[in-house]
Amino acid sequence: MAEVQEPTKEAIKQKKKREKSAAKDAALGVEKFTVEVAGVFKPDLKAVMRAHGINSQQDVHQLLLMNLIAADFDTQAQMLRCVTTPFVITEKVSRLIEAAGMKSLADDPPEPDDEIVRPGKIH
Repeated sequence: MAEVQEPTKEAIKQKKKREKSAAKDAALGVEKFTVEVAGVFKPDLKAVMRAHGINSQQDVHQLLLMNLIAADFDTQAQMLRCVTTPFVITEKVSRLIEAAGMKSLADDPPEPDDEIVRPGKIH
């Protein structure tokens, strides 16, 4: 039969501390809200935080949520619109895409009734 081990004084102290913190959070209406984002954003987020003197990602998320909620409907729609950076396909990349397409056609020939438009023959 396993012997039941009594918690240490430190364990009891930490448990009371967690309970006190949870009670305070409940009284203030604080809830845990987890946000998972792609790691690619981290360097840019850190730069924005540094530029604006913000030390906590939690502060950034909270400010963004408060501003979103306070905005009128049209502004909310604009804020929620996905902004993408325009990009230009270089000649080198274009040639790589063309070569990959031609290889794909060679590896898996089209059906006799498929229409194939060769580069430079677009009408």
